[in-house]
Amino acid sequence: MAPASTPPLAHLIAHGDRIPSAAARVLTPSTCPIPLLPEPHTRALSASYTALIPVYYYLRSADLVRDPLSTLTYDLIPISITTSLFCALCLPSAGTWNSGPKDAGRIIEGSATAKTGRASGRKKAGKAAVATSTGDKDHTSNTASIGESLEARILPTLFALILTFTLAPGPLFLLALCLGAPIFPSSLLPYTLALAAHVSVLSILPIFYTHGVSTEAWRDVAAAWLPFDEAGVWGGSVGAFVGGWIGAIPIALDWDREWQKWPCTVIWGVVLGWTAGRVLTTLLGLGVGRRIDMTESEKGTVHSAKKTD
Repeated sequence: MAPASTPPLAHLIAHGDRIPSAAARVLTPSTCPIPLLPEPHTRALSASYTALIPVYYYLRSADLVRDPLSTLTYDLIPISITTSLFCALCLPSAGTWNSGPKDAGRIIEGSATAKTGRASGRKKAGKAAVATSTGDKDHTSNTASIGESLEARILPTLFALILTFTLAPGPLFLLALCLGAPIFPSSLLPYTLALAAHVSVLSILPIFYTHGVSTEAWRDVAAAWLPFDEAGVWGGSVGAFVGGWIGAIPIALDWDREWQKWPCTVIWGVVLGWTAGRVLTTLLGLGVGRRIDMTESEKGTVHSAKKTD
């Protein structure tokens, strides 16, 4: 039996009277920042995407106030297409980059290209075979590059869209209800579901595209522990949730304005927060590679443990 002076169950997790440090309980990083594709146009396209989304929502603001449900439902189409194009043209899909701590963020070169080139080289002999093999390698490399930018990115994008619309809106809908979204009258529930779908496309779709269904990645997402990245994926996601929470404040104010109805100010807050998060990380490079630190300090843990003795 453990001595009365030691914390409960300390004999199971520590040797003797030694109290385990907080560092032993801190999560080990299993994900790394999402990189942009190493192509000259990706940064320009990423910046254009960051500007295009808030402009579109601004142009649709009058329609949103007039008929929120139909506007949000229709706007899912262009927003989904635009976000899918951003993912396909600017981000590496799941499995094509090292998302773990080893060789963090490195884009994996297509091994099929090298295999094809070596196979074509073995079929020939002599100097002509060497020249032909070299030409085949270059041609195959160019063909693979074109395929990667066009055909090879279609399926990951479609899978990410399917996962986004089947898995994300439900939990986000329940989260919105827990945070104060109206339950009565029940006619407002479809509005909340449409809001959850927009948040899913803006914040969850790029994560599904880059990380797939990786357990480590989604553990970090659930713990708000993904690192901020130069692609603006995690910055936009965090900004969208914070902005949506702040955007709900004007609804409670006694101004009696038409635009205060649910969920107009919330969706505007989501978009403004998403834009701010992307601008800070993508354009200004603030916080890239860092994580939201919600861990307790080792000093504070040991001090509180000593108090219990």
